[in-house]
Amino acid sequence: MRPTAPTMVVAAAAALMAACTSTQPGQPSPSADHSASSTGPGGASPVANSLSGINACTLLTDDEARQVAPGVASHVDEGTLGGDGTSHCQWKSPSTDESSGFVFGITVRPAQGIQDVSSDPPNPEVAATRAMTNGGRQAVVMRNNQGEGSCSVSIAVGSGRVDIDGQLARSTTEESCSKVSKLSDVVEPKLPAS
Repeated sequence: MRPTAPTMVVAAAAALMAACTSTQPGQPSPSADHSASSTGPGGASPVANSLSGINACTLLTDDEARQVAPGVASHVDEGTLGGDGTSHCQWKSPSTDESSGFVFGITVRPAQGIQDVSSDPPNPEVAATRAMTNGGRQAVVMRNNQGEGSCSVSIAVGSGRVDIDGQLARSTTEESCSKVSKLSDVVEPKLPAS
């Protein structure tokens, strides 16, 4: 008598569960005799996240930043501001008081996609709008996401994203969004293929 498909599935599941329930004392370590599989589901090779290791400051030169925002100071590399694995770079235009100037930043997020975009601080009144970039990538635009007059665009890159956010003091949200859009037009061609 040949086993039926459901019997084989139950037997395989039982064997897998038994293999997962045994305990061994000590620290887990890779075995020298076995190598990890380099294929994903269905035998396909997994796609490495193409944003890993990219420094946000390399996506926009100071000269390019000044073309969009004249008078902006040189960039400040803020490292992993935004969480482990991220890269954040910021530019500010000099201001004589707290109510003037333009501040914008680029954040590379290899482990967060555009589906993870949210306002900071969380605000249920701030809506995310889906869009397409000039280069044909999926994006999310958020207005007033970091307060009145702020704007951000998050561009999909594989399973990750690149955020470009800005706030123009003494100005409208639309003016901030216009500058952020111009910045994204400069940054997007430098992003890896999805």
